[in-house]
Amino acid sequence: MEVPVPEMQKAMARLRFLLAAIKGKEQELESLSQQFQRQLSRAPNYAIHGGNSLEATLSIMNEVQERLDSVEKMRRHLAYIKMRAQDELQALELTEKIEHAKSELAALKARQKTDELSKEIEELKRFIEEASIRAGQAITGRSFEAGDRNP
Repeated sequence: MEVPVPEMQKAMARLRFLLAAIKGKEQELESLSQQFQRQLSRAPNYAIHGGNSLEATLSIMNEVQERLDSVEKMRRHLAYIKMRAQDELQALELTEKIEHAKSELAALKARQKTDELSKEIEELKRFIEEASIRAGQAITGRSFEAGDRNP
């Protein structure tokens, strides 16, 4: 997963922008859901108070229910997209940390003169190894779970 840092930063920025857009869409869909639920709860009043026939009221309720169902389906799809974007952003952030640690390690190796630096080098090597394993598990786990978490 060797992604050049500027490309990785661009990808992370795109994902953050997508997550911000998702948040706005979630709010919009929540508002629509509440609106349709209110309409459904008020619709029987048309038949009860004589404003509409029973058939017309049922037709209105059916139409509102279809819209509500569509909104709820969009919310589930949006949640899935959000989850995938968050997983991808997390993997990229971890990869960026690994790349930063590798750069630090290379700089320390170049300056290696004391046992103190050797200790820092070993700590960075351990971090890179452990973080690489976590990144691999995150990516592999996401692949396995994707089949389970499809909408």
